[in-house]
Amino acid sequence: MTQVKQHRSLRDAFGQFATGVTVVTTRDADNQPIGITANSFASVSLEPPLVSWCVDKSSTRYKEFVDAEFFTISVLTAEQRDVSNLFAMRSWDETVFDDADWFEGMNGVPQIEGVSARFHCKTAHLYEGGDHIIIVGSVLDYESDASEALVFFQGNYRSMTQK
Repeated sequence: MTQVKQHRSLRDAFGQFATGVTVVTTRDADNQPIGITANSFASVSLEPPLVSWCVDKSSTRYKEFVDAEFFTISVLTAEQRDVSNLFAMRSWDETVFDDADWFEGMNGVPQIEGVSARFHCKTAHLYEGGDHIIIVGSVLDYESDASEALVFFQGNYRSMTQK
């Protein structure tokens, strides 16, 4: 099996695990808002409250997130596929926030409007993780509501319905 086929096969296998979809936001060195779609979000600890997410080392936004003191993870609702797609672009465009509904939150971090949950964090740890960096954040504040979350499974957005 070629390396390309093996990567595709492994990516497909990873895709068998359904995940929520988040947008992680912060400010860059010039105080401009930046964001990125991530489905690597995980709760780590309740005491102390910690969460994690991963950023690809080849991302155009990698340095900004690794250098960020504060960031916010926003869990998107089922109606926010367009927001996910907007922040999932491979190359960063400074006008992305012009197309998003957002406001300035705690520590000046941009906040996406209308999300299912939001975690305001201070970077606590950075860990090497192959072609990614694992960022662990100390949760300073959070909010949530009962909105249906956006789900990603087998390479596609999905809807969850309770029975």
